[in-house]
Amino acid sequence: MTTPAELRETVNAALSEVTLAEAALETALRELSSGTRAEKVAVTAVVSDAFARLRAARAELTRLRDLVGAE
Repeated sequence: MTTPAELRETVNAALSEVTLAEAALETALRELSSGTRAEKVAVTAVVSDAFARLRAARAELTRLRDLVGAE
């Protein structure tokens, strides 16, 4: 069984990974914005969607971390 401390550690590790992924996607979006329109249209939509999903996941992980920390 997972203890609250182990759960907090797992959530914090997941938050760290999400933060790194957000930074990588943000860099990719910046690089895409300097490319030609034909090359970047489809990829930009996919990357933007991934970035939005990461932000939502980070918000949920933060909420879970706060819930676990409150107990």
